[in-house]
Amino acid sequence: MVNIQKWDWNTKEKMVADTTGWPNQFEDVQEPYVSPDGEKIASIVKQGEGEYSVCVNGETWEEPFEKLWSCRFTPDGRVSVMSSRDMEWTMTVDGEPWETAYEYIWDPKFSADGKLIVATVKQDDIFGIVTNGTTWECPTELQSISSFVMTPDAQTVAAIAQTVPLGQADVDTYYKGTWSIVVNGKPWENNYVNLYGVAVSDDGSTVAAEHRAAITDHTILVNGVPWSEMYSCTWEPMFHPKKNDEVTAPVRQGGKWYLATNGRIVWDRGYVNILNPRYNVDGTKIAAVVATSFAKWTVAVDDKPWSCTFGECVLPPCFDSQGVTAVAIARDSGKWFMVADGKVIGDPCDNIWPPVFSPDGDKMFYKIEKNGKFYIAVNGKIATGAYDMLWDPILSTNGADVLIRGIEDGKYYRRVVASAAM
Repeated sequence: MVNIQKWDWNTKEKMVADTTGWPNQFEDVQEPYVSPDGEKIASIVKQGEGEYSVCVNGETWEEPFEKLWSCRFTPDGRVSVMSSRDMEWTMTVDGEPWETAYEYIWDPKFSADGKLIVATVKQDDIFGIVTNGTTWECPTELQSISSFVMTPDAQTVAAIAQTVPLGQADVDTYYKGTWSIVVNGKPWENNYVNLYGVAVSDDGSTVAAEHRAAITDHTILVNGVPWSEMYSCTWEPMFHPKKNDEVTAPVRQGGKWYLATNGRIVWDRGYVNILNPRYNVDGTKIAAVVATSFAKWTVAVDDKPWSCTFGECVLPPCFDSQGVTAVAIARDSGKWFMVADGKVIGDPCDNIWPPVFSPDGDKMFYKIEKNGKFYIAVNGKIATGAYDMLWDPILSTNGADVLIRGIEDGKYYRRVVASAAM
């Protein structure tokens, strides 16, 4: 993880960059992004016909590119972007492209410390996973990659990949299975017709995925071994935060949805649907989005649904830093609500972003949108002035200060505010 204690928590306000002149300076300016520590703001800019660059705090990179895509900051504050020259793509970090170029590159992910960038690539019609410019050494040529996941340190990467070539109308090969899970370049022993929702334990020892064996036969594979039970449907599995061999997933059986762990039903109430289960920090509680009936969405904690329901959706839940209070963002009648333990917190908003919690769990800080302006709210109350653009708040390690990163009247400010004053 990045050591945020080394960030500047003493400077209370800094005007990092004035972006008001950027639209006149460049032919086009794309959406800006800011570094986690708030010290940089960057946008992809068009300098001329077929010439793109990244503008960081008002300064552009030395060498332009033909195309740039997906400007993002790594957790350690470097600017990353997918770049194209001479019809080839690669990853460029702080203006320096990787040595190897590809036909395509997409879906970049960062290790928790920001030092490793992992992405999917395609070259000469063969797919692969690349880490900091080095591609997997795989004994099988991968025909496609649908998705991948990785451990926080990026030392273990697992992908759903097509490991067997499939010709047009080759039904026999299709039904024998052409897909597998590839872990750090090594495919599982067996191939499958359909695989979905891959997950990996934090220590990298265990990989789980959804498997459809037939139209109505679904189960979970764990390191290639299926659960003993088959279900009419499953959703994406997840791992217990403290037990790397314990896998939990929503499963459908007899027309209702349940939660199962290692193939055993652990939530037996039965719902119209169950989505996005999440453990608390020590794994003693599980919260999940559930539908108690048609268009009645809520959250259940340990198989006990909240009494309030919402007609449009409920986003994945989370727990506070102490693992006690379950929180979710819900939408009903075109408005968004913050909900904690089944109670709506504050007023409805045009948009709400996921919260961060104080170390003691008493306060939650989150970004909201109202009438085209953005604010930081604390426990349902607006705690800042209005911003034209705003990024998620970040708390110092001890929770004493809050880093606020936002744009006012074209000027990007980095502010540090005492959390007790909010």
